[in-house]
Amino acid sequence: MNASDIAADGTVIARTLATPALGLASAVERRRSLTALAVATLATLAFAFAAVPRIDHERAAARDLDRGPKAAEMTPHDREEAIATARKIGQVSGWAGAATRPALFTLGAAVFLFAAFRVAGTRPGFRDTFAVAAHGLLPIWLAKVLAIPAVLARAPVQVDDVDRLLPSSAAAFLAPGAPAALQGALGAVDLFALWAAALVAAGMARASGASRRRSAAVVAVLYLSWIAVVRVALPALAAAGPGPKGGP
Repeated sequence: MNASDIAADGTVIARTLATPALGLASAVERRRSLTALAVATLATLAFAFAAVPRIDHERAAARDLDRGPKAAEMTPHDREEAIATARKIGQVSGWAGAATRPALFTLGAAVFLFAAFRVAGTRPGFRDTFAVAAHGLLPIWLAKVLAIPAVLARAPVQVDDVDRLLPSSAAAFLAPGAPAALQGALGAVDLFALWAAALVAAGMARASGASRRRSAAVVAVLYLSWIAVVRVALPALAAAGPGPKGGP
């Protein structure tokens, strides 16, 4: 990859955000994704640089320990060690997620898009699909950059508030302690996520040859399925916790 390739990739990225029809057409034609993934990763790393040192993992760990079944049995030393371990795990996972999430999320989205559009009767190439996902999902990573000032202003940030720093979704208007499933559902009604879904639908119409209506319908089904499973069902199960001993 030389400087002219990077400059051309940057132009495609800028056009995708400013004039989607031109940018996504170029992305499908060129089938290049590395620069878009690099931009996404830099955005999440910049957010991690601001957020990881300012997230209050200790408070979240203390709360979880107090709710645990062995809270009364722990000595002060054990509790202190458990909180320190939780802080280290939170910091490591924050950096690891920032470094790997854009690529893994884009790959997962491309796999599901590729399969769904094949089921819908079209035959997009996987490289074309991956290029659409890499460029179409850029608004999600842009939101991370825009959330940095909120991190700096509100530090220390509670773990549960990290995804609500930028008031771009309906979840920003929920009171603290709202049910996890409700937070997940309303958190998915997000301006940047909907922007990304619209870009992906437009790009997949180009990549697959489907009509815009069919492409929008396929992307909408995938998006709603993701909300139902990842943003609603899984948080609800996690919040419910294990059932009583001896129960089903």
